[in-house]
Amino acid sequence: MYSSIYQSISRQIDAIENMQRQFSESQYETLIRLISTQSGNIIFSGIGKSGYIAQKVASSIKSTGANALFLHASEAMHGDIGPLNNNDLAFLISNSGETPEILALQYQLKQRDIPMITLTRNHTNSVAIQADLNLIAGSTKEADSLNILPTSSTTCALIMGDAITLAIAEYYAFSSAVFANNHPHGNLGLNALKPIKTQLYAVPIITLDTPLQLVLSQLLSGHQGCVLIGEPQKLQGLITEGDLNRAISRNPHHWQDIPAKEIMSLHPITLDDQHTVHDAEQLMQQQSINTMVIVDHRNTQQILGVYTRIYRKKI
Repeated sequence: MYSSIYQSISRQIDAIENMQRQFSESQYETLIRLISTQSGNIIFSGIGKSGYIAQKVASSIKSTGANALFLHASEAMHGDIGPLNNNDLAFLISNSGETPEILALQYQLKQRDIPMITLTRNHTNSVAIQADLNLIAGSTKEADSLNILPTSSTTCALIMGDAITLAIAEYYAFSSAVFANNHPHGNLGLNALKPIKTQLYAVPIITLDTPLQLVLSQLLSGHQGCVLIGEPQKLQGLITEGDLNRAISRNPHHWQDIPAKEIMSLHPITLDDQHTVHDAEQLMQQQSINTMVIVDHRNTQQILGVYTRIYRKKI
C-alpha cells in the first residue's frame, strides 16, 4: 500500500512538472490580454470531475471580486447559455479535449463571439484547436496502475485553475481587505470586523534621550517590534526594529549612546479605537507600514497600544 501511494504521488508530481514546462511567457501575456479586454463574466465549464474543478475555480475567483460563474456544459444547451454575450470570457476544462458536451458548448460560444481559453492535455485535440488560447492542464498518464482514474489530469486542472485565479487576482489588485469584504462570515472576514482595540499590544514608552542600548533591551524584552517615544498622553515618535538595525549599521562602534530622538520616526501613523482590524489593515497596506499606533478617539494624544501585522494576535 505504501508503494502504491508513493507512486501515485510521484506520477502526479511528474504530470505537474510536465505541465509547468509547457507553460510559456507568451501564453501568460495572451491570458492577461484576454482577461483585460473582457468586461463581462468569467465562465468556467466542465463535465464530470472536470466540472467539479470548474466549480471550485469559479468560486475562488469570486473571492477576488471578479464576476465569475460555473456553467454546466449540459445545462448550457438547455437554456443556461441564454445570458452570455461577447463581453464574457469562457474557460473550458476537458482533459481529452474530445468531450461531446464541451464541444457542443464551444460551438455555441463561437456563435456568440465569446473568447475561449481551454485547459486540456495537449494542443492537438478538437477543443484546443478551436480556442483563443489552450493551456496544457491535464495529463495522458493518470496516477493509478490502470491509467483510467481521473487523478493526475484533475490535479493538473486544479493547479492551473488556481494559477489562473492568482493571475486574475493580481490583475484586479486583490488584497486581504477585498477577501475580508467578500468573506464576512469566514474566519478572516470575522476577524477583520473586530474592533481594533481588541487586538492591541502594550508597548514600552521611552523618553527622547533614552540611549539606543536601552532601546535594544526594550525591544528584546517583548514581541512588539517597536517602542514609542513620549508619554502616555503625548506621542512624540516611534522606533521599530528596522530603525534600530539601520542605526547600528551606520554607527557599528558608537551606536549604544545615540539618543532615541535622533533615529525615531517623528510622526507615526495613528488610528483611533473606533475603527476595525479591516480599517487598520487597509491603511497599513496603503502606507506600506507594518506597525500602527492606536489612540483613544476621545483624546487622540492618549496612546492605547500598537497594532502590528508582524506580531498581531492569533484569534
